[in-house]
Amino acid sequence: MRHLVRLTRRQVLWLLAGTLAGCALKPTATAPVPTPKPAEPTSTASAPTPKPVEPTSTSPAPTEPPATTGRSYLLAALKAPGFAAVMPESLNIKPAVKAYKTDPRAVLNQEDVLERFTPEQLKALEEWGFVITPSDEKQIYDIYIHARSMGLPVFVTTDALLHTFHILYDYTLRRVEYDHFVADLKGLMEAMLSASEAQAKEASALKSVAEAATRNMAFFAVAGKLLDPQARVPAAVRELVDKELALIQAHEGFGRSPIFGYDEDYSQYVPRGHYTRNETFERYFRAMMWLGRMMFRLRPGERPELIEMGRRETRQALLIVAALQNAKVGDEPALAVWERIYEPTVFFVGKADDLSLYEYSEVISRTFGNQLALDALADDARLDAFIQAARTLRPPKIVSSLVLDVENPAAVTQGFRFMGQRFVPDSYIFQQLVYDKVKGYQGQGKPFTMEPSLAGPVRAFPRGLDIAAVLGSERALEILRAEGDTEYDGYEEQMAKLRAEFAGLPPEQWTENLYWNWLHALRPVLEPKGEGYPTFMRSSAWTDKNLNTFLGSWTELRHDTILYAKQSYTIKATGLLPPPPKLPGYVEPEPEVWNRLLCLARLMRKGLGDRGLLDQEFAERLEGLENLVATLRDISLDELANQPLGEAQAKLIENIGSWLKAITTFEERTQKEITSAADERMAVVADVHTDPNSGQVLEEGVGDPLSLYVIVPGEGGTYVTVGGIFSHYEFKQPMSARLTDEAWQALEPKPPFAPWFEALVKPW
Repeated sequence: MRHLVRLTRRQVLWLLAGTLAGCALKPTATAPVPTPKPAEPTSTASAPTPKPVEPTSTSPAPTEPPATTGRSYLLAALKAPGFAAVMPESLNIKPAVKAYKTDPRAVLNQEDVLERFTPEQLKALEEWGFVITPSDEKQIYDIYIHARSMGLPVFVTTDALLHTFHILYDYTLRRVEYDHFVADLKGLMEAMLSASEAQAKEASALKSVAEAATRNMAFFAVAGKLLDPQARVPAAVRELVDKELALIQAHEGFGRSPIFGYDEDYSQYVPRGHYTRNETFERYFRAMMWLGRMMFRLRPGERPELIEMGRRETRQALLIVAALQNAKVGDEPALAVWERIYEPTVFFVGKADDLSLYEYSEVISRTFGNQLALDALADDARLDAFIQAARTLRPPKIVSSLVLDVENPAAVTQGFRFMGQRFVPDSYIFQQLVYDKVKGYQGQGKPFTMEPSLAGPVRAFPRGLDIAAVLGSERALEILRAEGDTEYDGYEEQMAKLRAEFAGLPPEQWTENLYWNWLHALRPVLEPKGEGYPTFMRSSAWTDKNLNTFLGSWTELRHDTILYAKQSYTIKATGLLPPPPKLPGYVEPEPEVWNRLLCLARLMRKGLGDRGLLDQEFAERLEGLENLVATLRDISLDELANQPLGEAQAKLIENIGSWLKAITTFEERTQKEITSAADERMAVVADVHTDPNSGQVLEEGVGDPLSLYVIVPGEGGTYVTVGGIFSHYEFKQPMSARLTDEAWQALEPKPPFAPWFEALVKPW
């Protein structure tokens, strides 16, 4: 079983002692990674509150006269945190490998090859220099461990190391959530609930302010109950809370929120990703999804009742900001606890796409001063001045809720979210390449991206290839065109605009957090390889193999961040080891990928370590990964320069499967607390986009690993090597049945591969 082997002996990771000069950080020692040590065992009274109010307002409330009494809240303009960028050093890559024949009948280890492969597989080896086949393994490192029993040298793929980083990223995030965020969030919700109760009591003479505070009580009580079934719910809001919890538990799709009065997609509350591993994660997922999705909008429309809804929701937001800056969680400021959750998630994923505490605090200080009196919130004129000022701030770039095509998405969704989901560049790309940014279908047939709507056939779904195309892949765009997925009014213009936008981003943007850095590490994979690279890398077939690598690793990124990454929505139209092999192994010569992955791992270790969020177990494994990747980078540079492997380098490659398994094998405490049987397999899934028109979501899946056989050059001739790569799937699923990892692993048969990739896979 995966991850159930404790590291009881000192790992021989001295083989990983390559140079670490690839990042602009102080190099770490190249000493062996030490064996991890076993882990050590390991007031409720509510204030009087107003009665619950009706969920929606249908007409503007009159402006109330200023109250003569009421509390004032001291407020400060706050600044969002920033993180120092870590820039990879430039590499001097001079590929000088001469072209060679890829005839499997002429390889040095032909006695191990010719009887092993089918005629079709041999044909692919000869034509492309490689062939992809199904495997029986559930983990990518097992392909390498078993390669020695096959008598074949190994081919170390970028896929294998990208997957290893995914495991460390995902498990580290789980550890931080389990050890830190869950307890902090529970304390914060109780403090915010109590603060909202106090506000409602203090504003009892101010109807509109008391109503807003009451709704906030319900908002925080829902989050508290989602986290802890025993959490208290004030009697004044129990009915509202119970109705909201019933909708969340049913998770059937769009429904009218009893608390907020607008439509919410309750299918989003199905725990997915690693949040299915235990009940603690499931509860945390639902609570954070609630806190991240529910909007406090500035002006959802121009009709009088919508203007009034904007005022009400803005009052709620201002009361929340005031409470956050003044409440206590025990003896600690609530703001410090909120930031202790928000800041690390910015480091992992990115900043909130919506306006947050930071922007609202600044506008409050400009419009209300450094004190916010409750009676000022009852003054519509002063509230409207705040709304007018806040509307000049950045709008959200990603629509993550139901919006009609007759509405302006940026305007109707602009506002505050308590712990807003994050801007991620791939969701932004998706948003720009579906309806209504891209209009009606102009082609024939029914491509994957097209769905009927009341406005006619529209581009309701994006594809993972859209991201690759925006990031510069001509092959991805060629496939999209060939399959009819570009035949929409405005698609080509949007694609050109996005390509220019992303090509112009400064290096600092690509390195501002772990999410952007991960995508940055994948970008060189998309670049076609020409003269000077090994023959197997020069064909269009290898370009397609690399597209699959990009999509597989991107899918794992979305899986790991499914709770925090803001999902895009289409606008709804109203209409035991044998002797070693005789030949040395080979490293996929992608030095820039290895270089960026090295920086990514180092940034993660340093950034979390500086914040006290990285325990020794994970620090050791990340350092081991850095050492390994640095060595692979140097080997790949030597390969391109026709330099032979050193003895230690050859030994490392030979044992790569054992090293990968060691890096991703965790202590008993970690396995017990944050893993489940689903982690014994490589296969994971993530829904990445929702289309309200068809009621479906776009699912991206990674399955069990595939085997990759490659003819590589060496001293004395060519020979066949074997490695592991991603299997990637893209398909649609009803939004009411968003897939978990467990459901995905059990699903048989799996959807077909994309046609362009299926052509590369030759069955046994």
